[in-house]
Amino acid sequence: MRRFTNTFVTLCLCACAVMLIESGCAGPAPSDAAVGEGLRAPPSPPPTESPEAAYSLGVDFLVSTQNDDGSWGSFESSRPSEIWLGTIASHRAFRDATTALCVMALQEPSQTNEPARTALSRGLSYLLGAQPVGRATGEVFYGIWTHTYVVHALSKLHRDERFATQRDEIAAVVRREIDILAANQGANGGWGYYDFGHSLSTPTGAQSTSFNTASVLIALHEAQQAGFNVDPDLIHDGLRFLERMRVPSGAYLYGISAEMRPGALFNRVKGSLGRSQSCNLALWLLGRDITRDELLAGARNLREQHHFIEIGKGRPYPHEAWYQTAGYYFLFGHYYAALVIDELAPADRAEYGAWLARTMHRLQDDDGSWFDFPLYGYHKAYGTAYAVMTLEVCLREQRDAPAAADILRGE
Repeated sequence: MRRFTNTFVTLCLCACAVMLIESGCAGPAPSDAAVGEGLRAPPSPPPTESPEAAYSLGVDFLVSTQNDDGSWGSFESSRPSEIWLGTIASHRAFRDATTALCVMALQEPSQTNEPARTALSRGLSYLLGAQPVGRATGEVFYGIWTHTYVVHALSKLHRDERFATQRDEIAAVVRREIDILAANQGANGGWGYYDFGHSLSTPTGAQSTSFNTASVLIALHEAQQAGFNVDPDLIHDGLRFLERMRVPSGAYLYGISAEMRPGALFNRVKGSLGRSQSCNLALWLLGRDITRDELLAGARNLREQHHFIEIGKGRPYPHEAWYQTAGYYFLFGHYYAALVIDELAPADRAEYGAWLARTMHRLQDDDGSWFDFPLYGYHKAYGTAYAVMTLEVCLREQRDAPAAADILRGE
C-alpha cells in the first residue's frame, strides 16, 4: 500500500515555494536573447496529425479514464513528495474540482459522441450526489476550486435541455455552492486557497490571488447567465479586488501578499501570462473598465512570450521556472485565453485561435492527454479537460470562419 506523503517534506516544499514568491529570490531573470531552441529539449511530435484529431483523442482519453463512481482522478502518486494537503480531505477537493472540469469538457462533444454522453451523465450524477467539500484545515482549502468549477459546470448544464428533468437537482447544488463561495470570500473581496496563520470561519484574504478570484467571478457570471441570483455585493467586491491586482503593464499581481512588490519577477508580464487571461476575461464579462484592444494585448503577450510560460510546464515544484511561473496555471491560462480570443474581432479571433489550436496540438502527449503540473493522480484529467475546452473554442472558430481554417492549415 502506498504511504501518504511525508508531512515534513511537503511542508518544506510548500514553505520554499511561498518564500520564493514572497522574496522574489528565485534567481535572475534571463534575457530574452538567452531563450532559444538550444536551451530546450527537442519537442516530441504530437500523436495526431491535426488539432481536430487531437481534440477527438483528448475526448477519448477523458471517457476512458473515468472512475467507476463517475468521478475523475486519484490520490495515488508516484512521486516521493507532493503538494501540501493540510489533511487528506484535500483529496475530495481535487477529485471533485477535476470531475467538474471534465464534465464541462464533455458537454459539447457529448452531443454527437455517445460514449462522451454516457460519461457526461455519469459525471453529472457524481456531482449531484457528492457532499459539499469542506476545508482541509483553517489554513488550507483547495475546495475553492471545487466550488468554482461545480458552479461553472452545473450552470452550463442547467441550460442544457438534455438535462431538463434534473434541472431542480442541478439548481439546488448550484445555489449551495454559490453560498459556500460567498462564505469563503476574503475580507478584501478576493478568493484564495490558503490563509496561513489564521483559522477563522471566514478567510482574512491575506492569501487571496488574482487568478483564483477571476475564475470565481467568471463562474458566478455563468450562474447569472443561467438565471441564478448572485448577490451583487459578492461580485462588486471581487471585481474591486481584481482591479486592485491589475498593473499598468497588462500584468496582474499574483495576489494580495505580493501587492507591495509589483516589480517582482512573477508580477511582470512574462510572469503573469498564465493569470492575465482569466483576469482580463472576468473584467470584460462583468462590464468593467477594459477594452477589446486590451484583451487583444493580453493575448498577444501570451503568444509572443509563450516560451517563458512553457518553460514552467511540467515542473514538479511551484515557481521554480524563469519569472517564477508555476505549471499549475499553464493549461488554466490557455483555457481562459481561448475564451478571451472568442471575444476579439473576427480577424483576430481567426489569427489567435489558429495559433492557440496549433499550440495545444503540439503539446499533446502520446496517450491523448495533456498535463502541466504533477498532482497526485489528478493532473492528466484536469489538464486534458482544460485542453479539450481550449481546442473546442478554437475549432468552433475554424468551423464558423473560413479565414480561420486557412490560417490553421498554414495557408
